[in-house]
Amino acid sequence: MRRMTATLKRWGRDFVFHAAGLATSILGFTLWVTGVSVTLGLAVTVVGLLSALVFFWAFRWFARLERHRAAIVLGAPIPERYRRGDPGAKWFARLRAAAADPATWKDFAWTIVCGVLGFALSVAAITGWGVVLYLISLPIWYWAPNPPQTIGFMDFDTLGKALAAAGAGVLLIPVAGLLARGLTRIELAAMVPLLRPPRGEELAERVDVLTTTRAGAVDAQAAELARIERDLHDGAQARLVALAMSLGMAQEKLDSDPAQARELLAEARGEARTALTELRDLARGIHPPILADRGLEAAITSIAARSPLSVTIEADLPRRPPAAVEGAAYFVVAETLANATKHSGARAVLVRLALRDGTLAVEVADDGRGGADPRGSGLLGLRRRVAALDGTLSVVSPDGGGTTLHAEIPCRVDEGRDR
Repeated sequence: MRRMTATLKRWGRDFVFHAAGLATSILGFTLWVTGVSVTLGLAVTVVGLLSALVFFWAFRWFARLERHRAAIVLGAPIPERYRRGDPGAKWFARLRAAAADPATWKDFAWTIVCGVLGFALSVAAITGWGVVLYLISLPIWYWAPNPPQTIGFMDFDTLGKALAAAGAGVLLIPVAGLLARGLTRIELAAMVPLLRPPRGEELAERVDVLTTTRAGAVDAQAAELARIERDLHDGAQARLVALAMSLGMAQEKLDSDPAQARELLAEARGEARTALTELRDLARGIHPPILADRGLEAAITSIAARSPLSVTIEADLPRRPPAAVEGAAYFVVAETLANATKHSGARAVLVRLALRDGTLAVEVADDGRGGADPRGSGLLGLRRRVAALDGTLSVVSPDGGGTTLHAEIPCRVDEGRDR
């Protein structure tokens, strides 16, 4: 039963794929003919070159549309990669860059292939299902007068004949499904090589991403070390120096002025207690023990308890994510709550944590004044920390509409730890 359900779903996706392809093939053929005709007709003028650039962009847009259509049967869009151009370049430099990019000509080729081959395949697939639907529905309207319903040399003008045709239509369902499946494979065999970047391009893109994220991770680590050094120098180190001075003065006064020595010892004890508190806070900022012992939800709850804001936590964590992912998510929430307390004027904050499909989603939304700069130094540090784990971070902060930070960090569920 499960196998039959999967087969029916696959046939349904094939039908939707070809139904959408019927529309996009007409669009692609029209776009290709128009682009070639206009560009060649005006090739000797500057307007012709401008039109070539416009149609290059149009072909790219159409290819992107087709990559998403492929997701109907592939489960995910076909990846794309174009050579990066200079955003500030003049239009002629952009035209040369687009013309030098092999992906542009692949888009150009697929536009006409889709317009011709894709149209034929989609028509054949939809026709197959149309015949099946016609036969199955014949008992409902076989009686329609003038002319009688006819297939070949047979008139289906009686209920018995119509029911027989409906039975034949049911038997033809697998034939239509297999036909559509075969046509889908034929179209994908032409579509995927033209719309997917070469393997070398994918590897180059991955290297670029890893280079960028590694640099961001190194910068974030350097900033974190600088913060720890500053906190030690300005906080605990200064307290310990004052403690040593108080103990030295108390030692000198111990014989001559015991009362003042006791005051100095009490002061030294206070400095020691303060230094311990600052060191504990510093250690919590590096990696809080509660995060390692009890997990992300407990660590976020601990932050919320110390926050002056009203913090609501919604957590759906069936398993513990990997330690690195937990650490990144913790610091995202901690830094965002700190920013909301200092800058947003918010009264309430909602924190959502969800682990689904191998991705940990973290969302922090406040009801403050908004207007946060997504390119600010604090958010840049969080973005680098998340990007180092192949994650993404986005911020939506309209003026007067509060601030919502959303981060997604990949983590394989089978690498998660029991709660």
